[in-house]
Amino acid sequence: MQEQLTAPKGRDTTKPQSSISKSIDILFLLADGETRFSRIGKLLGYANGTTSRLLKNLIDAGMVTQDPLTKDYFLSSDILKLSARVESSYMQVSLAALPEMEQLRDLTRETVTLCKRVGLRKVIVEEITSPHGIKFEYGKGYSSSFHSGATGIALLTHLRPQELELLLGQGPLEQETPTTIVTPNEIDARIAAARRDGYAISFGEVTGGTASVSVPLDDGTGSYALTCVGPANRFHPQAAAAAVMEAVQRIETRLRKRPA
Repeated sequence: MQEQLTAPKGRDTTKPQSSISKSIDILFLLADGETRFSRIGKLLGYANGTTSRLLKNLIDAGMVTQDPLTKDYFLSSDILKLSARVESSYMQVSLAALPEMEQLRDLTRETVTLCKRVGLRKVIVEEITSPHGIKFEYGKGYSSSFHSGATGIALLTHLRPQELELLLGQGPLEQETPTTIVTPNEIDARIAAARRDGYAISFGEVTGGTASVSVPLDDGTGSYALTCVGPANRFHPQAAAAAVMEAVQRIETRLRKRPA
């Protein structure tokens, strides 16, 4: 039986890549648990010489280490420390949000995510998945365009007009699905509606077949949103909006009470 190989999740390896991009793909593979030189090259479609050169550069940079006995490759302790520091920056908000996320998942029976805007992307920092067999599950660390879907709109409500103008003027916005809204005027109108209503709703704008409701969450930095997402043929986001808003209010109260 031929061995099945799977490329790194969330990375497009079909486009022309720089050495930096190729090195990042190797780091993703190592993070997924791949350690063998032969598998790394096959998974990424790199020649042995290219794979060897990239791994050597990563070792020289202190990002990768090689076991002298097995010759396997691993992420270095410096990378692991960096990862831990990044995760710790979200930890206070995550700890405050998780009990409410679990309660909201139990109430709606759908996936609940805590998202943060990071530059021109929005990233899932916590996720509680639906108990249904058919569900949408993205995973912590999944990212998508900053403007798309209910989550994008909820996150943008935190920004001032000049900040919105700067972000939306960065060039053509990515259209992740045929229903993704990419016109700045339409996005501005949706932001205004979300500020008025306290939530945003979308259908299939990040992933086809989804329905979502998202509420901005103010932790003092204005970077988070709480989202409930499920299949559009089962989940009715409007009906869940009040529950998500109430969950956000409790999270914000908990954050205000945290020690300085």
